Amino acid sequence: MITRFILLSASLTCALGAPAALAENSAALLWEVTSKSTTAYLLGTIHVGSPAMYPLPAAIEEAYARSGVIALEADPADPSALLMAMGTVMYVPPETLEGNIPPALFRDLREALSASGLPLELVQGMKPYMVAMTLTMTEVGRLGFDVSLGVDMHLATRAHRDGKRIVELESMAMQLAMLDGMTKDLQVAMLESTVKGLRSGTLRRDLGAMMDAWRAGDAQRMDDAAMRDLKNMPAGAGRDLKDVMFDRRNRAMADKIAHMLGRSEVVLVGVGAGHMTGPNGIVELLRARGFGVRRFRGGPP
Repeated sequence: MITRFILLSASLTCALGAPAALAENSAALLWEVTSKSTTAYLLGTIHVGSPAMYPLPAAIEEAYARSGVIALEADPADPSALLMAMGTVMYVPPETLEGNIPPALFRDLREALSASGLPLELVQGMKPYMVAMTLTMTEVGRLGFDVSLGVDMHLATRAHRDGKRIVELESMAMQLAMLDGMTKDLQVAMLESTVKGLRSGTLRRDLGAMMDAWRAGDAQRMDDAAMRDLKNMPAGAGRDLKDVMFDRRNRAMADKIAHMLGRSEVVLVGVGAGHMTGPNGIVELLRARGFGVRRFRGGPP
């Protein structure tokens, strides 16, 4: 998902300078899961990137080489899927964003848009979750990162080139339908959190913390960074958004990965890092099912 809660994401550019490359011996957010019949490698990905992130650490390259199947949340290298799904993110005229969010939030949004260099007209027809995503991705770009250089896109492009089969654990259409199905109050809470994060500077801080944790391969720091914003929201909204954006999807994706572990093909699973970590993450869900799970740093199969 392209939003702050899944990006796994101004310390990054201001304190550290240009985005640093992963060290050759980086642990990476990579796990090996074994069943009686096969192996799956679980890679916590980040949906944006920079040239300095490549080449990826040797352990990821090794897992990719061993795998005949690449399983992703969605295939980001398939533009037709996104075009088909995009119709859901806009209001049907004459309905507008301004008529669907509180006046105080709309005033704060105008200020945030102005600070980001975005015209109000750009978002007036968008639903609140899409505005939140647009603001987040604008900030990501200002930090020097690009969706086209995300790890998911990198894996999908290579898999298409190398003739490896791609399996979608979800799809872009499914993800947008999930967002579109959120209650109006939850969408407004998501937008309000994003606007507050922009105005206070915490959005930039959290994006930087997520990227730093990903580069370090630090699962606990990643989970802390990914969940921090949800914990700071009003209790009901934070709980409900976590359930929609993470917990339900984690269970569904774990089910599909468990099914693949019952077959014989070796699979590299690349899913947003926030879905891998924490007690309700995919790694722990598969461990609870009795599969062998360990961090993977490369070595003999």
